[in-house]
Amino acid sequence: MDQTSMEKSPHQSLINRRLAFFLIAMALAEASRTMTMVQVPVYLRELGAKIEEIGLFFTISLAFPLILRIFGGWISDTIGRLRAMTYGSIAGVLTYAAYGFASKWQFALLGPAFLALSTALIFPSYKAYIADYTTESNRGRVFGISQTVITLAWIAGPPLGGMFAERFSYRAMFAAATVTFGLAAVLFIILNHTSQPYIPSQTQKFNLSSLRCSFSEMWVVMLSGGLVTWILIVDGVRDIAFKLSFDLMPIYLRDIAAISKQDIGFLDGMFGIALALTTIPAGWLVDKTSERLGIVLGLATMILSRLSFALASAFWGFAFSWILLGIGGGLLDPAASSLIARGVPRRLRGMAYGLVATSLGIFSLPAPWIGSQIWNWIGPKAPFLITVVIGSLTILPAWFKLKVPQPTDQKEKNEAAPYTA
Repeated sequence: MDQTSMEKSPHQSLINRRLAFFLIAMALAEASRTMTMVQVPVYLRELGAKIEEIGLFFTISLAFPLILRIFGGWISDTIGRLRAMTYGSIAGVLTYAAYGFASKWQFALLGPAFLALSTALIFPSYKAYIADYTTESNRGRVFGISQTVITLAWIAGPPLGGMFAERFSYRAMFAAATVTFGLAAVLFIILNHTSQPYIPSQTQKFNLSSLRCSFSEMWVVMLSGGLVTWILIVDGVRDIAFKLSFDLMPIYLRDIAAISKQDIGFLDGMFGIALALTTIPAGWLVDKTSERLGIVLGLATMILSRLSFALASAFWGFAFSWILLGIGGGLLDPAASSLIARGVPRRLRGMAYGLVATSLGIFSLPAPWIGSQIWNWIGPKAPFLITVVIGSLTILPAWFKLKVPQPTDQKEKNEAAPYTA
């Protein structure tokens, strides 16, 4: 693994200087995404896309990560976390340049294609980098702190994106996101070049034999009926439910509730504040109780968020929904990240984070398009209410099936076994 001071002395502090530098780079990358994400559906509308075409756009967008993310996790395991993140950050720069130069909504599909490549390399590496060098007794807190740091971007990013879009243009917003991701790329390059060379094990070489071996091991873990299997089932159902309506939320705010672009950005900023304030206490909750409690509380809060969105009629009603969504995400992320780290060996963690996300994407691939059809067939509120119904199906399986052993730092020694539920 990348030899850093953090890696050499994992018990000295939760966050040291090098990890702090790493998290600043992650925050800049996240700022680019948060600055633009909530505005993309409205941008597509301005490029002439209809509701069903927006649903098709996001369904096609979900296909790109399915192709790339699993390989991104394997690449992270074979060439090193920081090197993979360097390549991913360069792809991130190209993402927002592609959006900014699009003249039709069809051409804008280059944006999510590059973004899928970027997240395929960055997301599994970020999670695995932290999981590799924490113990079970403090992993939840480190994930909580790191998530808080990078999601501070949600506080400033969406309002800034809305301001650029409202006062200047969407192309100015995408230009700002390109520059921000460029800064993140510079920091990842510095981190990579100041680390000792990564030396993979014999089973982690960058070749087809290593890829087949890693795939085989991961499929056994995923399909064994144990902890990772149930993570996939619970999170898969959740992902289907929430993808039905997520990308329709900005359209509903703009077309139905008459909320301005800048106010949409402010709503997403409130999400960021709630997320940032929740993740550290959520990590503490995981370490002191269990991952499944954090997951169940997170799921319940996110379901309540969609219900309140469907019932809202004014800005502060939607703000309440966005805040609940941030709290739910803040509860869910440290718990889920820690749970996955328990369920797979260290040498496969990059692939595990990528493979779990890929599997979820397969389940939810048609969900945005189906949600847009439900909007046209039944009405604008229907996708959000159906999300509530389907999402509620995850609560009982999450509570009864996501059981894990008590932390055993002495046994772990950075090499987790594939526990069963």
